[in-house]
Amino acid sequence: MAEKEKKEDPKAAAAGAPAPAGGNKKLMIIVIVLLVLVLAAVGGLGAYLFLGQKHAAEAAAAGGAHGAAAAEQEAPKKKEKKEGPPIFEKVEPFVVNLSGGPTAPMLQLEMQAELLDEHAKTNFKAYMPKIRSAVILLLSSKTEEDVASAEGKVKLRAQIKRIMNESMDAAEEEPVDSVLFTSFIIQQQ
Repeated sequence: MAEKEKKEDPKAAAAGAPAPAGGNKKLMIIVIVLLVLVLAAVGGLGAYLFLGQKHAAEAAAAGGAHGAAAAEQEAPKKKEKKEGPPIFEKVEPFVVNLSGGPTAPMLQLEMQAELLDEHAKTNFKAYMPKIRSAVILLLSSKTEEDVASAEGKVKLRAQIKRIMNESMDAAEEEPVDSVLFTSFIIQQQ
């Protein structure tokens, strides 16, 4: 009878009794192996990204004319820090009627453009009629609400800078670094 009980124990263990400790060890080993693989994959990805950026910088530095040209195409052009005082050019004042009908207020605006270099200043003067026309069209399309707040003035400065650079047919290089308002008056009619 003792032999019968011993034969039934394995069946009872398979049916619902707790599993032997060997199964838990296998599960722990599988989990640890998976964690190690995940950590290795994340580490490999991080190393690839880090070394890939470092390698690209080294290739651009030592790559010669062809490598430098390829690196310039991939990375956006960065302006080199110029030495000396900034170059400003005063723009004649603008007086325009703002958008909004016959009783809309008038805007009187004086500004200066900060330019990249002396060559940009020469081009800026040459393109002045085209620049003034584009800026007048922009200003006259604005309402008092568009330009009265500080946020509106900041947006307007960015739009004027973009228009000036576009008017000068500047492809990728932006000869106008910034636009500075020296007088900004909104007057009711």
